[in-house]
Amino acid sequence: MSTSSLNDLRRIRLEKADALRALGLDPYPSKAGRTQYAGPIVEDFAKFEGQEVTVGGRIVSWRKQGSLVFGHILDQTGRIQLFIRKQVVAPTDPATGALGFEHFPLLDLGDFVEARGKVMKTNSGEISIEVSFLRVLTKSLRPLPDKWSGLTDREAILRHRYLDTIQDPESHKRFALIAKMTSAIRTFLNERGFVEFQTPIIQPQYGGGTAKPFRTHVNALDVDMYLAISHELYLKRLIVAGYDRVYTIGRYFRNEGIDRSHHPEFAMVETMAAYENYEFNMQLVEEMFRYVAQTVFGRTVFKVRGHDVDMALPWRRTTMVDLVLEATGINFREITDLADAQQRLAALGVTEVPQSIGHALVAAFEAKAEHGLIQPTLVYGQPVEISPLAKPMADDPRYAERFEIYIGGMECGDNWSEQNDPAKLLDVWRKAFSAIEAEGGKVHPMDYAFLEALEHGMPPTTGIGPGLERMAMIFTEQENIDDVIFFPMMRPSVSANNAEIYGIKASAE
Repeated sequence: MSTSSLNDLRRIRLEKADALRALGLDPYPSKAGRTQYAGPIVEDFAKFEGQEVTVGGRIVSWRKQGSLVFGHILDQTGRIQLFIRKQVVAPTDPATGALGFEHFPLLDLGDFVEARGKVMKTNSGEISIEVSFLRVLTKSLRPLPDKWSGLTDREAILRHRYLDTIQDPESHKRFALIAKMTSAIRTFLNERGFVEFQTPIIQPQYGGGTAKPFRTHVNALDVDMYLAISHELYLKRLIVAGYDRVYTIGRYFRNEGIDRSHHPEFAMVETMAAYENYEFNMQLVEEMFRYVAQTVFGRTVFKVRGHDVDMALPWRRTTMVDLVLEATGINFREITDLADAQQRLAALGVTEVPQSIGHALVAAFEAKAEHGLIQPTLVYGQPVEISPLAKPMADDPRYAERFEIYIGGMECGDNWSEQNDPAKLLDVWRKAFSAIEAEGGKVHPMDYAFLEALEHGMPPTTGIGPGLERMAMIFTEQENIDDVIFFPMMRPSVSANNAEIYGIKASAE
């Protein structure tokens, strides 16, 4: 819409708001008298037929035919028709806030109204409210997108998600289901004895993984700190403190790339369970995904990147070594020389030069195996070189008691038996640590405050960390992470329209 067109429409709506005030009506009252949502009335008409109800919502359609008006309002549960007769609806009255039929021209699409009346069906059979009282709740100053085309520009959808969810019922439903998914995860964990804790987002030392952090400054303490890349080390402190099963659903910040499956700010559920190892979490993860699928979405089969993925089937559990062997014919258990590993990797067409046999295994897995893991798969036995916080396997210490979740060829979580020997952990950190590489997110930084806590003793412990956005992508059958994040990170922008309206400088969207 051109700047002049929007300005004209906005000016007209401002004038209508003033006209409502001149009638003694507040175009922005502080409270509504709603008694019912639209969705339940439509879904269970027999229960509500003939009853007087009060609904509230946004006007999304409005059609006048002589002394009749047919309109629809939208609330978070759905839409319902308003059937208005001139001789039935109350006249304009400042005392009650009623807007009479004669002043309906002051209404526009996008306005919020409150409507009271009896539930009925029109002659066409549409479930409706026969309105006896109508009140303005909010006068909108900008028009909604065209109802037929909606928002079609990708940039506009991401910047104005609220308009997309108004126009597109499927988009609105998707984000409501994602919210229910998070709630279901809480219920699942609470029922299994886990206790939710809040852990700090601003941390003096980031840790719990390898990622490039966001740095910030705390003025009150005059110190630099970091936004959390993980909450793992704080959950382990809670285990030290004597809580056996803990979790957090928190925000994570990694100053890295943005693509179809990565976002600098995201959410995870992280748990820690004392007196258990990684095998406990294999079962926990499988049960949690199945629980969410059944309780929130009412099914177990989902279309993930063009494949039918079944959460109900027993999940495959296999080692990283075996998957690489299947995909390439190379058995990394038999490789004992780094030069040999590098040569094998080069023969696969992988240009990366690994610094260890374990790193070569990971490179081969990422290049040749992981994208074929379509059905839910738990890949365990990662090399210890890339698992500084995990315990080595007792029968082969080259590999860690660790597993990753793969669904639809996408990694959906990382989990392991926690290294609770502080001397061994310190040794691993010291050998791997490089200040330059730590700041670049390539190695795990040393956290001496955490080591101090660990030296007081932590029982055998294991944790999980599936990403909520990755889960949401699977369960809502989306292929782009931006489509499960209501407010995706974007470059700041000021439109030409807003620049003129608010008197600020424009920047290209």
